[in-house]
Amino acid sequence: MGTSTSSKGPHGTSPLVPSWADSDGQGPGNNQLEQRFRGFRAALGQAASAGGGNTSDLKKALGHYAKSATGGKSNGARRFSSMIGAGGSLFDALRSLQSGSDTNSLNISDLQGQPVDVVIDKIIDSIIDVNGDSERIRAAMNEALAEALDGFSTFDFSKITDDIIVDMMINYLTQCIFEQIILDSKTAFDKADTPEKVEMIESSLLELIKTSVDLNFGTHLENINTLNKQDIETIQKNAIQDIWGEWEDHLND
Repeated sequence: MGTSTSSKGPHGTSPLVPSWADSDGQGPGNNQLEQRFRGFRAALGQAASAGGGNTSDLKKALGHYAKSATGGKSNGARRFSSMIGAGGSLFDALRSLQSGSDTNSLNISDLQGQPVDVVIDKIIDSIIDVNGDSERIRAAMNEALAEALDGFSTFDFSKITDDIIVDMMINYLTQCIFEQIILDSKTAFDKADTPEKVEMIESSLLELIKTSVDLNFGTHLENINTLNKQDIETIQKNAIQDIWGEWEDHLND
């Protein structure tokens, strides 16, 4: 599911917004605490330890992640800029393919009737730029597309529905946030006594993230026929800010 057991993760002096995510040119961000990951990793470690793992432990970890580890909701949304941009491109590509149109780098005739896993790879390769987030973007897109096209043996653009695209975008943003949190957790999961405990905590964490994404992102995708790439990017950014605000409130519970 995640990569917690092998993740090195960033450290306290790593910029809140790395250079490849600085799409607005505002720099590495402010409000950076010297040991900004401490509360997040400690709470996540508590969830992973023997006797831990309840929902309140994980919500507290998410609260620290939003408030301190990522420097609050404005910096948090900026940190995900490259993933947001890739999400806009993913939406744009699927909307074009849904209508039977070529994209800038994909010909519908080359995809129609091809095995779905081959098509997924081609879609992802046509979108991804190489940067520090590429690995997580690829993993998120692969998961989102595989789930969206589950049950398709071969690709058929005429079977791509609006619901499929909505579900794909919700899963994409969910996976982006999940993968980044797992990376940032560093060694927190080492406190789990069994691999099964790690898997259980990751599954619970993913479910909490998806619930927040459904609430703050999915509800804005009801009329996707009226949305374009820029709209999707804006909605993702606003959703992340709202999610971070929701998570920060967990620290007051």
